[in-house]
Amino acid sequence: MKRISILSASIVVGALLICSLPMLAADNSSPAPEVGHALRFAVSPPLSELAKLPQAPHYGFHLAYPPRPVPKPAAGQVVDPVLQTSTLPSSNYSVGLSLLGVGNGFGNYSVPDAPTDVNIGIGDTQIVQWVNVSYAVFDKATGNTLAGPIEGNLLWSALGGPCAANNSGDIIAQWDRAAHRWLLSQPVFTGPPYYTCIAVSTSADALGTYYLYQYSQGNLFPDFPKIGVWSNGYYQTQNLFNGGSYLAPKVCGYDRSKLLVGDSSALQICFTLDAGDGGVVPADIDSPVPPPANEDEFFVTIWDTTHLSLYSMHADFVNPNNSSITGANGSQQLLVPSFTPACYFQGGGGFGGNCVPQQGVTDQLEVLGYNAEYRLAYYDDTPTANATATPPLPAPLQHMLVVHAAQVGSANTAPRWYELTASQHRVPVTAFGLFQSGTYAPDNNDRWMDSIARDKKHNILLGYSLSSSTLHPSIAVAGRILTDTLGTLEPELVLVNGTGSQTDTSNRWGDYTSMRLDPSDNCTFWYSNQYYMVTASFDWSTNLSSVKFSNCQ
Repeated sequence: MKRISILSASIVVGALLICSLPMLAADNSSPAPEVGHALRFAVSPPLSELAKLPQAPHYGFHLAYPPRPVPKPAAGQVVDPVLQTSTLPSSNYSVGLSLLGVGNGFGNYSVPDAPTDVNIGIGDTQIVQWVNVSYAVFDKATGNTLAGPIEGNLLWSALGGPCAANNSGDIIAQWDRAAHRWLLSQPVFTGPPYYTCIAVSTSADALGTYYLYQYSQGNLFPDFPKIGVWSNGYYQTQNLFNGGSYLAPKVCGYDRSKLLVGDSSALQICFTLDAGDGGVVPADIDSPVPPPANEDEFFVTIWDTTHLSLYSMHADFVNPNNSSITGANGSQQLLVPSFTPACYFQGGGGFGGNCVPQQGVTDQLEVLGYNAEYRLAYYDDTPTANATATPPLPAPLQHMLVVHAAQVGSANTAPRWYELTASQHRVPVTAFGLFQSGTYAPDNNDRWMDSIARDKKHNILLGYSLSSSTLHPSIAVAGRILTDTLGTLEPELVLVNGTGSQTDTSNRWGDYTSMRLDPSDNCTFWYSNQYYMVTASFDWSTNLSSVKFSNCQ
């Protein structure tokens, strides 16, 4: 039963006007760059050959990785001015392929751990899905499995050392659409010292050979690593911990031009920010149009319940000491409509906790309310396409989409999403303003583990997990077209109805899911998330589904 109708357009517009106020000013001096080289380099055998090697058995090995929360200032319940509590009349999107991914039911795979941290990369003809410690390659057109499941660290076997010896999870599968190459990364969490392992394919074939690199991350635990593809580099963010104590985020840039040609001198340039800057995610290009020439990489995080914090990194791989980063210590904040932090009622106003109920069990699932969710999707429109579109598209041509978990009322988790825009000219990140935002809660179900993107027609699609005390955890999406009322989404589409709930895994559901845009048509979305077929512990399954709007061809 719906609680109230969608907010009136005047309230939404008013909230947007509030968010167009100038950003807060503060000291914005850059910390010193930390420069490093690859400690190891090699070229892998073809992945198709590695996939034929015996895989380590998982039976009897079960582990639930503990969460490492990023502290945020305590906050209380507020009135959400962009709360959407009912839906528009109809949905303009439908499901294409629906595939069983790595997990329970996928071949002879045995689930070893939790959470899944499921993510995907979408290439010209293939999909790479990676779920913590194993991955698989799929044919994009048919959905057929081409290889897998494959142990994650097997890819770095030719490299030797800690990358080959450890399978830590927290992986990222990326596609560099401009270069038509795969970028795969995995941290080494056995330490100190700790490392980042990077693999860049030598061709567009995910089953071919890879350039392999190992970089040091020092002696602080580099949790929650995320990677964005930008024109002049690959950029990684991490949350640094000393044991169980959170310290600060670390942001690193890698020399894309050298990584792509197997140059072992490719630099890593890093900056350590301040404690309040935690949960940063890097911008990741979805559009066929690249960012303006020489534009710095952008980053976003949640600062508090009324602000996002924005950052930009200038990486000079020729003269690394000329590199810099802006936004440290929340010095570039963007005002947004107020929200209540997820699970706030559990721990004195904190930004997360175990607060999502499931059908048939008492175990509640964790929400990471202190992080901006992966990814920060970047899309650049061409002026010609905007001017000739029917109806004409908005004048701002650079777009970034970001989402995080929020609370609705006293008991429901809901996604709070934002679209940030700026001109197409090369601009500082402070030129971005809030175009629209919304908190999606059309009923009393919980929605979390969100990921968001948009297509070439300005259609936006949000994917998430869906659960309640009368609903097993499921997978759903909700989207909007350009002419929908600002800040609103159309009725959700359930991709997978879960038929089981999760028990005895330290409440861990995951750190991220993955919404991706297909680079072949810039219309098809692919979303991957987890669910349970039966109530159990350590027995999750995953799904990959394609979704497309009717107005995008």
